Order: sequence, then structure tokens, then C-alpha cells
Amino acid sequence: MNYANRPDFAQHYQQWRRSYYDRFPEFWGTLPGAGVEEYALYSALTVSQEHAQELRSASTRLYTLMTRLATLLQQGNGQALLELGIPLQALPYCQTLIPDMAAVMCGRFEFVMTAQGPKLLEFNAETPTFVIELFHMNGQVCADFGLQDPNPGCQVQLAQALRASIKAGLDWLEPAHSGKAHVVFSAYADRKEERATVEYYHNVLTKFMVDTYRTSFCGLDQLRVTHDGLLTADGERVDVLYKLYPTEHLMLDEAPDGSPVGLALMDLVRKRRLAVINPPVSFLLQNKALVALLWALHLVGSEIFSSTEHAWIEQYVLPTYLDPLDAQNRPVFAGRFVVKPIYGREGVSITIRDSHEVLDMSESNLYGNQGMVYQQYVELPTTTIQTEMGRTEVNLVHNCFVVAGTPSAIGVRASRRRIFDDNAYFLPICLPI
Repeated sequence: MNYANRPDFAQHYQQWRRSYYDRFPEFWGTLPGAGVEEYALYSALTVSQEHAQELRSASTRLYTLMTRLATLLQQGNGQALLELGIPLQALPYCQTLIPDMAAVMCGRFEFVMTAQGPKLLEFNAETPTFVIELFHMNGQVCADFGLQDPNPGCQVQLAQALRASIKAGLDWLEPAHSGKAHVVFSAYADRKEERATVEYYHNVLTKFMVDTYRTSFCGLDQLRVTHDGLLTADGERVDVLYKLYPTEHLMLDEAPDGSPVGLALMDLVRKRRLAVINPPVSFLLQNKALVALLWALHLVGSEIFSSTEHAWIEQYVLPTYLDPLDAQNRPVFAGRFVVKPIYGREGVSITIRDSHEVLDMSESNLYGNQGMVYQQYVELPTTTIQTEMGRTEVNLVHNCFVVAGTPSAIGVRASRRRIFDDNAYFLPICLPI
């Protein structure tokens, strides 16, 4: 940025950073709460065109492999899904197919960049955040400071994918919707990031697309489930629901009388009375055990994948297992590895360890009762950046969104810790000028 080379940059960093991001009240450049906590950094990391292309190529290839595997599992008898940790009560939902809808309308791959290229950490397939940062704010920062945005055209791409998924959902409903269809974007209204993210989807759709259906935002707690449909608080039927709410939480939701309202909503999808974005298969793709299965099939040379595709798995996937011991009761890793819950989020319940001791762990263990995967540990790349706390060395995780199977916006999160939680920094990026 043009201020970064000034001798007084560090002295005025806090003032300039806050003044800049205060221009965007819909964004959370500074995290709310009891203390003032920096989130969006007032600097930009330069990445090469080759780096950007590597991320997008990896995402395209992994999406192809993972969606194929997930679709095969969906069409099976369900036993394999249960063995991967899909809860029994979610099985009918998970096996529901919306054939013409993209498996993931918008999802985000996380990578560690190594000397050998990007290595997959996880796929946020069902309810990704970091959307506004990469599809909007990164480009805003680049425009304001004369930098080259790595994500031109991605907003239009997102709008087109969203429109296509809505159309596929409406065409799939039975009985076919009559009159003007209603598409609702929903999250908990009192959670700023989640609400702003779904409202961003809504705004992108209405900005770039003209359609014949009605769209609105409705808080999750304002939706009503009936035996035959989903209704808003005003009694309007919902035909397509974009929900920024994890299915593993939804299936546990109960009405005040104790009735399983979350499972009832999922059953509306099974009965084709409601279409959801992202579709049910994304709940399977979100499951980290799928990466372990992908790796296991690679090790045995499964014919599900071609020789070229096996090379992709070898290139991009870190060794990942469902058990830290092999069939002979020997450790599968000689060095460090990461233990992650299959449906963990926001860096919770993660442990970095070796065969002898714990080296680092999350502050919270909220998801400690879930099934776990065991993934080879790789050191994250680092850089030193200016923050409100002074010059700080941070670890970097690289991200690439896929929209309807096509690679899209890329970006970087930074953290002082090796385990990234929801307070990790947003570090804008740019291409060389």
C-alpha cells in the first residue's frame, strides 16, 4: 500500500487502519466484543500469477475427485456414510439428490503452500465464510490503493452460480411451484458475519441478475416448519433456502415443545417440498473423513480414479487417516500430525502432536466428542506484518473458492498461532504490478 513505505507507517498504523475500515460499516474490519481486536490488516501480500494459478488448478482437480466420490457414496446403501461419521438421523437427508444443482454452489478450499505447491488442509463445502473478504473487500482494497486484484469478475461468477442453483432447485421441487417462487437467504440475524454473508449473496444476486422470483432475508429463528413446507414469520412459503447454518447443528434443533424441528426441515428436503443451497451432498463434502477415504483409495490404487487423478491425489492431499495406528497397531506417522474433528469448525478441538506428546491444541474442545481424522502436519509458510500490536510474524493459510465447480476468488488468512481460529487475520492480497 502507498503508506507502507512511509517512515511513520508503524506509528500511525492503528489510526489509518481503523479509519479505512470504518468506511465499511457492513464489514467487520475490527472484531466486536469486550475488547477491540484487529481483524482486517492494513497491508497487502503480493502473490505471483503462478501462485494464483496453482491454487485454482488444485481446487478444480480436488473438486472433481471429491464430488465424484461423494456422489458415489450418496448412491450406496448408506453403510459407508455411517462409517464416515454421518449421523444416522441425517442419513436420509444426506442421500437426497438434487441432480441438476452443483454439488457446491460456493465452497472454500484451504491450503498450506509448500515448496511442492498447495497441499489440502480441508474443504469448507457446506457453510463457508470468508466470502465478503475475498469476493468484495479484497478487490476494494486493491482498487483503493492502486493494486492489481487477483479476483476480477468473481462477483459475476458467483451471481451466475447462485442463479443456476436456484433454478435447479425450483425445477426439482414436487409438486412444481406455482406462481412467483420465493427464495430466502437465512442465518441467525444477531450474528453479524453470518447475516452479512447471506445478505451479500442476496445483494450479489439482485445486482447482477434479473429474475422472476422473489428474494428476501429471514432470520433462522423466524422460519416455521410445517408438515408440508417451510414458511416465513409472515406465513409465506419458502421454495429455495440458502442457509448459512451447519446441518450437524440443524439436526439437533428442537422447537419449544421439544419436537425435532431441524429434522423436520431436513425431511422437507427429502420430500422435495424445499430445495436448499448448498445441497445435501455438501454436508458429506464438509466431512473431513472424506479426505481420509480419498487417501485410502489412492493407497490401494482404486479404479475409481485414473492414473492422472491418482497423481493429483499424491500431489495435493496430505496423508490423512481415520486411525493413528495401522492394522499392526503401529503409528501411521513417524513425525508430527494434526488431530481434527470431522465436523469441527473455527479451529476448535484441534491438536498438533507427535507420537509422544501434544505440541499445541485449541483453547476450546467443543467438538471433542466427534469422530477424528489424523492428518500429516506440514509447517505453514510465514511472513512478518505490521499489526496494531507491532511487527508480528504470522502463519499463512491460502484459500480458493469454487463456485459450481469453477475456481474463483483466492485469498489469505494469517495467524500468530499454528491453529487458526475465527480471530485469525484477513490479509488482503494482490498480484505484481
